[in-house]
Amino acid sequence: MIQEADLNKRRLTRHEAVELLSRPLAGVFSSLSEGGWIHSVPVHFRYSEGQVRFLAGGQDVKTRNVERLGQGTLCVEVTEANTRSYVSVSGPATVHRPPETADLHALDKKYSRDDFAEGWDDESFASAVMIVIHTQRWIAWADWD
Repeated sequence: MIQEADLNKRRLTRHEAVELLSRPLAGVFSSLSEGGWIHSVPVHFRYSEGQVRFLAGGQDVKTRNVERLGQGTLCVEVTEANTRSYVSVSGPATVHRPPETADLHALDKKYSRDDFAEGWDDESFASAVMIVIHTQRWIAWADWD
């Protein structure tokens, strides 16, 4: 049986997918918990040079999951008029301690904020991490009514 193409759906180009990741949107980060269930949480992130980076607490569930399994997925979706577009990227993930100042300033710039890079006390900064996904798998589509 031959399945007909869906005329209301198309793959996004890599350029379109990167553009979507560059917008000031929250993403949903997913990782696999120790109990085997999917742990998904909203995050502010930045995409640069094949990597997704976002701030987390050193003891957060997402951080522990990445340290244990070394994998993660981030998904971003936006609906404009009658078109829904989304990008999901997955790959090996690592935890960087402490977060790099350049990443924190880049997050401030992307989201028009000033609280990622400023206002840290020593204890809070010492407990913060930057989770980095090295993007290997891309799923990027647009569909419409």
